[in-house]
Amino acid sequence: MEYIHVLIADLSQLARMGLIGLLNQMKYPFHIREVSSPEKLTGLITHDLNGLLIISNSFIRKCTPGLIQNLQHRLNDTILILIRDSDHTPENDFDFAETIDLQDHDKTIIRKLEKQLSFLSRQKPLNDSPEGISDREKDVLRLVAIGLTNKEIAEKLFISSHTVITHRKNLTAKLGIKTIAGLTMYALINHLIIPEEIY
Repeated sequence: MEYIHVLIADLSQLARMGLIGLLNQMKYPFHIREVSSPEKLTGLITHDLNGLLIISNSFIRKCTPGLIQNLQHRLNDTILILIRDSDHTPENDFDFAETIDLQDHDKTIIRKLEKQLSFLSRQKPLNDSPEGISDREKDVLRLVAIGLTNKEIAEKLFISSHTVITHRKNLTAKLGIKTIAGLTMYALINHLIIPEEIY
C-alpha cells in the first residue's frame, strides 16, 4: 500500500487542525491536504480523487451544484466521510462510508477512521511499486528505514553517497513522504522490513 491521500474539506480551521492531529496519531503514512473553501476545492479536483475525503455539512452547504456534481464524478476510488457539524443533512447523492460527529471522543473518531482505512488497504495490493519505485530505490528505502546513514547505505550497496542522496530524493518525490519516520512506516506497512530490524 502506498501512502494514503487524505483531503479534509472544512470551513473551520480548528476542525481541520484537530483532524490532522488525530490522523498524525495513526500508524498510516498519510499525504494530507486541507481546503477551507469550495473555491479552493475546485482547483484540486482536476482529476479523480482517491483515498479519503473528509468533508463537513457546512462545507457541502457552501458548494455550488456544479461543484457537487464534479465531486460526485471524481470520487471513484475515494472513501467519503462526513463531519456532522450541524443537524442539517446534505441534500445530495453522496454515499458516505462513515459519519463523524463533532461531539465524538477522539478515540471514537480514530476507531471510525481506522475502520475505513482497513477497507482502503484491502482494496490495494501490498508490495506493488507505486509511482515506479525501482528495486534499487527499495533497497535504499529499506536501509533508511532500519536506521542506516547515507554513508552506511553507500558502503552496503557499493554505491556513492551522492547516489544514495539521489535515490532518497527520488523516493521523497515519488512517495510524497519527507521524514525518516514516514519512510519507516511505509516500509513496515509494505513488508519491506520487520520491526525487529529497526535500530
